Amino acid sequence: MSTDSGAAWISRLACQQFRSYPQLDLSLPPGPLAFVGGNGAGKTNLLEAISLFAPGRGLRGASAAEVVRRPAGQAVSRDKPALGVTPDGPGGPDGPAGQWAVSASLETPLGQRQLGVGLDASGGKRILRLDGKTAPGASAFAEIVPILWLTPDDDALWRGPSQDRRRFFDQLVAAFEPGHVGNGLAYAQVMRQRLKLLKDAAAQNSPPDTIWLAGLEESMARHGVAIAAARRGLLRRLSDRVEGGVGPFPGARLGFKPGLETHLAEGSALDVEDRFRRALLDARPRDGMLGQTTIGPHRSDLDVYHAGHGREAAQCSTGEQKALLLALVLGHAKLLTTARQIRPVLLLDEVAAHLDRDRRAALLEALAPLGGQIWMTGTESGTFREISDEIALFSVHSGRVIQES
Repeated sequence: MSTDSGAAWISRLACQQFRSYPQLDLSLPPGPLAFVGGNGAGKTNLLEAISLFAPGRGLRGASAAEVVRRPAGQAVSRDKPALGVTPDGPGGPDGPAGQWAVSASLETPLGQRQLGVGLDASGGKRILRLDGKTAPGASAFAEIVPILWLTPDDDALWRGPSQDRRRFFDQLVAAFEPGHVGNGLAYAQVMRQRLKLLKDAAAQNSPPDTIWLAGLEESMARHGVAIAAARRGLLRRLSDRVEGGVGPFPGARLGFKPGLETHLAEGSALDVEDRFRRALLDARPRDGMLGQTTIGPHRSDLDVYHAGHGREAAQCSTGEQKALLLALVLGHAKLLTTARQIRPVLLLDEVAAHLDRDRRAALLEALAPLGGQIWMTGTESGTFREISDEIALFSVHSGRVIQES
């Protein structure tokens, strides 16, 4: 199993004052990688560093202040964001308190690219760099290489709250349409503004500014339907890939619970925008009284069923739930490879959990045709040695990462 010659892969990762790493400069081969160490050794921190090059806040959803390395037992200050460094390289190990940076060298068919993320020293905000220049957002990275991940937290996806399933699916959508994240941010911003107007009016027992509200609801309808359309478009394409199963993993039947996504099956995008706008108008009194926006794509939810026996994913066994997740991620990666002619970097944290030896071997077999770089973590090197001798093994301990022979 090796990285396809047409794939993008990370040949170097450098971290400064990031999580458990005061300073790290790690050279990497193409192909599958496995990082092995005890709990708390820093394995997941490596995957998180890579995930920061994807749209959003990485696989832990952490703020910029939360990822800075700090002495054991020191709490994260949420009052003031830490100041940071320019994320163009590893830098020195003893930078000012609160500064951190991550950089990566990405090998592509068109040459090497340099990716960086850290904090703007003047404004305390996250800053992204591409080839030494400020990037407008992580969507610029996603155009070059999509980054996808699964973590142990995702094992509870089917039984957890709907917001977790939206986050998971929106991550998949953003790999196809990097602009999806921008629509989500714009929608969230105008939704907050609308809700503040309604809450203030309710608290003061006075009518809200209807002209301003109408403008905000117009924007919510436009961005909201764009979000729903992108989700629905991916779901249709992904369903074709996964309903019959992906390698050794079970088929999944996918759908949405009633909402904007299902409304798009009944009418044009403009019709759905009008319908959503009218619904927002009708919901003003209720939203102001409850202090929450009760309708919209921020409340959408997936319907996922095991295609074999027909049970809802939430009712499946732990092993079946893990297998359904892997089927979706593998199916999505294959879809990226064929539709966008691009191979994602996959981050699989504790991927062996809930998988027996045969299924672990089958997973590696299913990953092989994808041709992209795969980052995996585990507690035992034998877990990976027994399924493939092509996996590059690294031991992780106390802020050090060493490749095993």
